[in-house]
Amino acid sequence: MKRIILLLTIVLFQNIFINAQEKSDLNWITDFEQAKVIAKQENKPILIFFTGSDWCGLCKMLEKDLFATKEFKETAKNNLILYKADFPQRRTDIVTPAQKIVNEALDKKYSKTRATRVFPTIVMVAANGKEINFIESYNYIHDTSRHTKLIDFVLQNY
Repeated sequence: MKRIILLLTIVLFQNIFINAQEKSDLNWITDFEQAKVIAKQENKPILIFFTGSDWCGLCKMLEKDLFATKEFKETAKNNLILYKADFPQRRTDIVTPAQKIVNEALDKKYSKTRATRVFPTIVMVAANGKEINFIESYNYIHDTSRHTKLIDFVLQNY
């Protein structure tokens, strides 16, 4: 019995370590003004990911199914500036008070044509902050094709 518990503990810690490594591969900018400066310098669009990192199950699924893939990481590294607009509910220490203010302003700016923010949402914007296109929500069948089509479309036309 002790061996089984030890084995399960080892497997659990390996999964945690692997997931932590996967998440660190992407460079999510935490300052939106800095993201716009970098986007302008590198002539790249900004992908804003509206998420509730500590409570939104669909957001977590999208991160695993799309953002953790090798293909997305390659695309992001070469073609995108990433900004995460996080709206945590339980772990409010995840974002600074300044980031919270910026995220709420971005939510108001990019939700104006929609009644309320749907989580997750990806909004693609130009370096000047002008909205290019967006996609809301995710699904339980783990189909990221709509998200990749949006990103591909924006990159082809940017």
